[in-house]
Amino acid sequence: MSKILISGCGISFPGERPTWVKILELCKLNITDLSGPAISNYLILNQLLIELNKNSYTHCICQLTCSGKLDVQLTERNRFLMEQDTVRNFEYQGFWPSSASRDHEYKRIWQDYLYSPALEHLDILLKIEHLKMLCERLDVQLYIIQGYDLALDSYNIMDEYKQDETYCLHEQGQSVPCVEFQIKLAERINREFLKMDLPLERFRR
Repeated sequence: MSKILISGCGISFPGERPTWVKILELCKLNITDLSGPAISNYLILNQLLIELNKNSYTHCICQLTCSGKLDVQLTERNRFLMEQDTVRNFEYQGFWPSSASRDHEYKRIWQDYLYSPALEHLDILLKIEHLKMLCERLDVQLYIIQGYDLALDSYNIMDEYKQDETYCLHEQGQSVPCVEFQIKLAERINREFLKMDLPLERFRR
């Protein structure tokens, strides 16, 4: 029986909004979902690498997010930063997925003076290679998707969404694609990667 491991950002996270992950879960697939709201590529990739070394899977889907995100491990000393943020004032597994923003003084300082795009890009590339080698060694089928453009050899969800006919249904202020596009995304992932007999047509509106 197929066991599917997934990690990604809010594009995949089936929290308050239906996503392609939720649609696949409704098809009764055996899914372990590690995706989280607003989390960075550091967490997305690290979670997959740790989990693959702990448990057995047949498929692994890695949905990468945009660059320039900041995850902060929360302590009693820095928790006030999260609580003061007007956009990302929530916790995910002990981390503050604070993302990038001009709204917060500390994040502006990080973004303007401390963030190193070249180091982050190298970190992503090295972890992707590690993930590929690990999946090959464990005989796990791997599928990598870009949520946003990272100049990698895979399609870009958000750019495609903005060109899709469903974009007219996009909710103002939301950073996650509408459910109509999420259905299309689930169909594409199944068609290109999972290749399973799933009743996805019943989700079409």
